Amino acid sequence: MLQLQPQNLLVQKTFGEAVEAFRDGNPLTLDRIVSDFDSTTLHISNAEGNKGLLYLSIRTRAWSSVQRCGSSGGLEEFLEAKYKTQPGVSVASTVESGYDYTLEVDLNVLQPESVVQLSLIKTLVLSYPFQLAFDEFAQLSNTPDSQSQTLHTVQYRDDENLFIKPANDRITAIFETAFQDETDKVFGKVFLQEFVDARKRNRAIQSAPQVLFSHEPPLEIQAHLQANRTLDSSRRFVTFVLFPRHFQTPELQFSTISQLTLFRNYFHYHIKCSKAYMHSRMRFRVDSFIKVLNRAKLDDEDDEDEEQVSHTRRTITGRKVVY
Repeated sequence: MLQLQPQNLLVQKTFGEAVEAFRDGNPLTLDRIVSDFDSTTLHISNAEGNKGLLYLSIRTRAWSSVQRCGSSGGLEEFLEAKYKTQPGVSVASTVESGYDYTLEVDLNVLQPESVVQLSLIKTLVLSYPFQLAFDEFAQLSNTPDSQSQTLHTVQYRDDENLFIKPANDRITAIFETAFQDETDKVFGKVFLQEFVDARKRNRAIQSAPQVLFSHEPPLEIQAHLQANRTLDSSRRFVTFVLFPRHFQTPELQFSTISQLTLFRNYFHYHIKCSKAYMHSRMRFRVDSFIKVLNRAKLDDEDDEDEEQVSHTRRTITGRKVVY
């Protein structure tokens, strides 16, 4: 199976080429728009009158819902804290029109590790509610009897959401996904069942988060969904249960967040790949049947005279012997 990377490779390549060209004395003129998953758009452009200064702007469907997860201005402060330590990267004084957030990049001092962080900007935006959940878990774990009423909702698509629910012993991440095709529901069920079965078979991955697949909303979000809208039969819910071993260090936190934020794309991508593979196998099978039928056909002998027919020699399959 294909494992998607959290960084945007086009953004990484663009900034790598820009740095190399700038240091060679031939700065690039850039006005590049990069489309990412989940209707996310990234814009890389030059500052007016200065080709050594670039702007990276992002527009994502999840921005407004992620902003609502924390306090006012919390998302901007979170991103600023992530990028202020990166050489050559700073927050732009004004946000580009039509975008949600803009970074200013100085090619004179930009470092390779900063380029990687720039390509992770969408992942960092989506990691904000997870970080809030980690912080709340740390507080709740000190008081075992306490219960959290917090439910972070990230609307990363027009009709799909990600729910993050912290508790005193775990963090639950619930994906709400909609299937537009009946066959996708079947493929999705088989695909997710393999998550469960593989975890049982292989001891090496038994410490991975538990995965649950259901038609009905889990208990953690039932009250929220019933109060806001009516559910339809095309929706399914995928639940990941995160325990402290999955996010006890910053490295584990980043790895967990990266894989969870890409899960929806990973899931639907492999459903489409499975359907494409089955269609290709069916076409191959039909072609092989047609070849067998064509070999069974006899040549038209209506125009041949009886003498020519009598002297025509054929193989056991009915084909003429050509001398």
